[in-house]
Amino acid sequence: MSNIHALQKIFPAGFDNGYGSLKLLVEGFEVVRVPSYITNAEMEDVPGRVVFNGSAYTVGESAFRTGNYFDRNTDNNENKVNNALLTLLGALAHLPHRKAWHLKLVVSLHDVGLANELQKVLSGEYQPIRGVSIIGTENRVKLKILIA
Repeated sequence: MSNIHALQKIFPAGFDNGYGSLKLLVEGFEVVRVPSYITNAEMEDVPGRVVFNGSAYTVGESAFRTGNYFDRNTDNNENKVNNALLTLLGALAHLPHRKAWHLKLVVSLHDVGLANELQKVLSGEYQPIRGVSIIGTENRVKLKILIA
């Protein structure tokens, strides 16, 4: 895909797709710390809302507030891998809008047996559509996982 400009700023970042809450630290920005909840329920434009691969998802406190069904990482150890990309994109949707994010990411994972799978799930380039404040604005996200 390589749509990200070669001179794009590369941000060092750390991500913990935790069981209770997820934490994302991107250099130069405040830490994003929200509950590790994810839902695809219909809802208005809220923080953590992102459209990816044709489906809309909401990550964080807003997912819990739906009062409907939502996934939690704590429900299954493999959710740390299964939900990793969506929760990371949702966490980025809590930060100020950027046209492109190029992250060199260190990821926290307690089950070392899932490390290779997590690295495969997160590595790559993606084009989510951010749903907050700049409705329908496409982002380009490039992830290089340094340590999982």
